[in-house]
Amino acid sequence: MPSSKIASMFFLLVWALTASSVLAKETFKDEAGEVLYTVDDDGLVSMFENSPGTDVTLSVTRGTREQMQPQITEISPDSIPAGSYNILKLTGKNLVGAKVKLSVPAIEVGAYSGKPKRLDVPVNLPLSLPPGPVVVEVTTPIGSTQTKFQVTEVQIGGGGMPKREDVIKHSGQGYGGDEGSGVIPTTAPPSCPQGMVAVGGEMGGFCIEIDRSFKGDFRVADQTCALSGNRLCMLDEWRRACELAEGGKVPLKNMKGDWEWTAGFDILQDDTQQDTRYFLLGKSDCETKRGSMRLNAEKFVGRCCKGGAQ
Repeated sequence: MPSSKIASMFFLLVWALTASSVLAKETFKDEAGEVLYTVDDDGLVSMFENSPGTDVTLSVTRGTREQMQPQITEISPDSIPAGSYNILKLTGKNLVGAKVKLSVPAIEVGAYSGKPKRLDVPVNLPLSLPPGPVVVEVTTPIGSTQTKFQVTEVQIGGGGMPKREDVIKHSGQGYGGDEGSGVIPTTAPPSCPQGMVAVGGEMGGFCIEIDRSFKGDFRVADQTCALSGNRLCMLDEWRRACELAEGGKVPLKNMKGDWEWTAGFDILQDDTQQDTRYFLLGKSDCETKRGSMRLNAEKFVGRCCKGGAQ
């Protein structure tokens, strides 16, 4: 067989394999470039809940396309008077990255961000809006669903701003923690998953991996922990564990010698750009930290935590 024909066949084979690989996997991102959903070669969908403005992954949910379709099980309030402002609370599942479209364009929709099971949408209804149903269409990269609420007649005295009940009552609320108020135990958990040890702390008892378990940039570090059902350690948690290990009270390995990722971060902004700076600990002691800018995508080692003030 001529060499030119063999080369052509080889090229076609490589092209086919490459095309198949590209088509077999999908990634959906938001306007800021954060990954919202991925679809693997077997059609399994992964939904990522991220902390707003950062690469911090708070949770990962997986299922088939059918299982990961957005769903609305409750809408509150189900009726809103014309001429009022309100927060439309949509409860359901698979609502990360959801976009909302109302059947009545005259209704002004404010900024919102979907969580896995909750979508809070500010709406401002014009005074002249006639009574009647309003269809709410909720769409994600995986599918769409609908619900509706009723516009009622104008109430004398006006609706005004709704009472805000989402008061921070516990550590972690506002950072993906919306499970309600309650007392966080400061004692060490009675048990931990294999490969972890229990530690008590002021922000809550938690489990931490005995040794480093990954290396990569912050996105890799954060998602590695999330994919295993864990999370990155808070700054105070890592320091507490390091101090106990230093005193021989917990059997942790390699707590010093290299920079390790934590969930600590701040936002830096100048006249030209805004960037997230993530904090690392452990190079020489339990206290000194250094920052790594998100744009630099530097690679460091790390370990995961579970429980506590998550």
